[in-house]
Amino acid sequence: MTEKYCQIILVGHTASKLIFSIDKEIVHKVIFIIERQPLPGTLEAIKVLDKLNKYYKERRIEVKNEKFDFHIQTKPIAELIHLIYQQKLNGFDNITANISGGLRYMDIWFYIACSITNTRIIHGDFIYEKNEEVGIYSNVELTTVPFPSLTDKQFEFLELFFHDYQDYIEFFQPKLSFNENELLTNRKKYVSLEDVKEALEIKRKTTVSRGAINGFIQKLEKISAINLYPNPEDNKERSIEISYLGIGYFLQNVYKINYSI
Repeated sequence: MTEKYCQIILVGHTASKLIFSIDKEIVHKVIFIIERQPLPGTLEAIKVLDKLNKYYKERRIEVKNEKFDFHIQTKPIAELIHLIYQQKLNGFDNITANISGGLRYMDIWFYIACSITNTRIIHGDFIYEKNEEVGIYSNVELTTVPFPSLTDKQFEFLELFFHDYQDYIEFFQPKLSFNENELLTNRKKYVSLEDVKEALEIKRKTTVSRGAINGFIQKLEKISAINLYPNPEDNKERSIEISYLGIGYFLQNVYKINYSI
């Protein structure tokens, strides 16, 4: 069976530069990423996006556009991880993230997401005349770093922050972006450790000690999978929610357990 290649590309301010890099690879589908909220340079990126859409549609290559919330710390990590696994479940065996057009802070979020999912990430090694890209030598593949996988109990704990669903595939509905999927955006938040303890006891149908809950929280906080905030109603308690990085870990675990071959 022929492998299908998808490239996820951060859109910058130069269409020709990105085309040099994209066309250096085998590609059946391109997904262009720009910022959802206007940032310095957004208008220029939109103009470039229009050129890229026209160019690849004329070549009969499947094109998709997505907007990420780059103004929210770490959210693009979860958005990209979600998008990567969506494409895998859509039949694309080879996913590559292309950061040739990204700003540095955008590149960082993409690098972390690619490290968590073990996804290939590239940047063009361009040929320059003065300050202008006139060609490309090759795409440089960046070496990713290993991130910890969740234990079964950590995964079970993070699952407490999502509302009920029938099948894990609901997290990756192909027609819904990250922001359109209510499972991912309308999450649970707990105002005390006691509330978390009660939710886990209901899930397990057995008693759980407060010490065990504290242990889960400490370990998940170390890998930035949860956020803790002071509860204004009780200085002794803290409200607890899953972080965007935690959502990324969770989705990686869902895919690994249920859908990877």
